[in-house]
Amino acid sequence: MNDHQTGCPMFTYPGNIHVHSSYSDGSGDFDQIAADAASVGLSFVIITDHETLAGLSEESILNGVVVLVGSEINRLHSHYLALDLDYLIESNENNPQVVIDRVREAGGLGFISHPFEKGHPYIEKGKAYPWKHWPVFCFNGLEIWNYTSHWRGRDPSLFKTLYRFFFNRKAAMDAPPREILQLWDCYNISGHRVFAIGSSDAHATVYKLFGLLKVKVFTYRYIFKTINTYIVLDEELSADFDTARKQILSALREGCCYISFDSLSPGRNFAYYASLDRSNVLMGGETIFHPGLTLHVRAPHKRAVIRMIRNGQLVAQKTSPSFEYKPSGPGVYRVEVYYKPLIGNPRPWIYSNPIYLIHAET
Repeated sequence: MNDHQTGCPMFTYPGNIHVHSSYSDGSGDFDQIAADAASVGLSFVIITDHETLAGLSEESILNGVVVLVGSEINRLHSHYLALDLDYLIESNENNPQVVIDRVREAGGLGFISHPFEKGHPYIEKGKAYPWKHWPVFCFNGLEIWNYTSHWRGRDPSLFKTLYRFFFNRKAAMDAPPREILQLWDCYNISGHRVFAIGSSDAHATVYKLFGLLKVKVFTYRYIFKTINTYIVLDEELSADFDTARKQILSALREGCCYISFDSLSPGRNFAYYASLDRSNVLMGGETIFHPGLTLHVRAPHKRAVIRMIRNGQLVAQKTSPSFEYKPSGPGVYRVEVYYKPLIGNPRPWIYSNPIYLIHAET
């Protein structure tokens, strides 16, 4: 939807990143995945099967949804989502920096996946797939909130896990892991531009409980309503596949996107930008700090708590669907929005990518 109210025309489109199909360990084909995505109003999905680009020839617009294909490289640990590739990059778990470099050399973009994942003793015998080699550099971004991974490590209690799965799934999503947010901020503060995405790690896998009861964890349709990444465009998403593909990948490459836990409320039409006179800069962008510059935020629901984060530290907060903030100096400024229910405490909801305010050259 075009956002005229902010004075900065923009269009926002929800998508689900990190989806597995029957080409690896997911249960659905592209038609099913696209149909389920369309049924919940997604504009795009990005399928990243393990160590394969077998579905690349099926990239297209299906059921009105732009379906893109990447790959999740590495298997045992140090998973890396690689997008915008024409050929598969070989895994290298012992030295994932090599994977990062080769994806970059091939013109692709890459995101470190669930870097601090924790296993669950009753799920896949406690298996987890964290990132094991630090530091690494020259990657495009991080998954800061991965729905399936978050579930996997949320609580070791079988009773609590089953209760949340069957009766209160929203309760399992408390916030992106603190250590991931700290890592993200650390990279950005130190001058390494790192953008954030949210993802689902969808498989729609069928499991047997107690050897008898079959449960699909989780269906594509369900998981596509959870943690999504919204791209922000200055024009409508094209109905032509090649053009739409470029628009989506460019937005992700430039960090012009944000994350929303849509189970609380859809994040469509969130706005965050910097303005000075008639010049606007969207999230992911850079501009010179000026005392007259203003950071504008608008949440897509009236029950919002807006938090302004500078260099990883909270500098301002307002309970309102909109906020105008005058920054005091250069820095890396990002926004967190909490959803305030009628009963209970505010819940983490939307995470923007940063706007970089830099010193004027002297």
